[in-house]
Amino acid sequence: MRKHPQIILLSALLFLLAGCSSVVGRFLARSVERIGAPITSVPEKIQDPIRPGAELAITWVGHATVLIQIYDKVFITDPMFTRTVGMVMRRNIESGLDPSSIAKLDYTLISHTHLDHFSYGSIDMLPQDGVLLVPFGALPYTPDFDHRAIREMRPWDVFEEAGVRITAVPVQHFSGRYGFDIPWARDRGYTGYVIEYRGKTVFCGGDTGYHPELFKEIGKKFNVDVALLPIAPIEPRDFMSHNHIDPGEALRILEDLNAKVMMPMHHRTFEQGFDPALTFAVEQLQRIAHEKDLTDRVLVLGIGEQRLFLTGTDAND
Repeated sequence: MRKHPQIILLSALLFLLAGCSSVVGRFLARSVERIGAPITSVPEKIQDPIRPGAELAITWVGHATVLIQIYDKVFITDPMFTRTVGMVMRRNIESGLDPSSIAKLDYTLISHTHLDHFSYGSIDMLPQDGVLLVPFGALPYTPDFDHRAIREMRPWDVFEEAGVRITAVPVQHFSGRYGFDIPWARDRGYTGYVIEYRGKTVFCGGDTGYHPELFKEIGKKFNVDVALLPIAPIEPRDFMSHNHIDPGEALRILEDLNAKVMMPMHHRTFEQGFDPALTFAVEQLQRIAHEKDLTDRVLVLGIGEQRLFLTGTDAND
């Protein structure tokens, strides 16, 4: 397994130096307090997540990591399997899959260069015979992995092969990796993706704030079956709102995209803000969805849980 100790140590140091911001400093202090805390295990992990004959299968691995199978093609978003981020932020719950159980991987999609989304050590745990897609501006941060191809994607760029079509779509976030590079990366290095294959379409939101026009435009261009949308961190809202949607905004994006269903992610795995409980975001989502009569379009999965979609129906597994 390839190691990147200098990058990891530099990342940790710069995270600690970021304490000049009161919010970031409080967050780092909270993270350091959790360094020795136990990591909750996931019972009965799926041993064979690739399902023969599946039309569409979605497995939430944790955080923004989602394993997507569309017929014979397998995709993963923002793989994150390590126990910590930058040796500072510790997982609350282990990953929902053992990476060794992923026997094949056709496409690895990276939404942006933050340490919890572009994890070098996690990518090293996975098959690298497929294609790695990264956003425009991310190549300087991309090690010499062994993928058969690495593609840098600008907004609305399309990667297409063997019937698979992956489009980079604009979202509202920021990038940078080490603190000092944030001004350079403010308008580059982050993206969402739309995957299309054999009549199935999956929107992958990565990290994003709410924008009143972006998602409506995407919804006009694609017939989205499943939208993978972040719902946390929420608090402090004035600090988080530009870059992180809350549950209510996730439901607005669901409607903007006109997606059939959404699956919430980017909650429970790490404490990245000051939400009062790990379940705070998903409980808000379920409450607001009920109020808006959208419950049937919200699929809340547990970490390590898989949902199979069949033609005209869906089923838990």
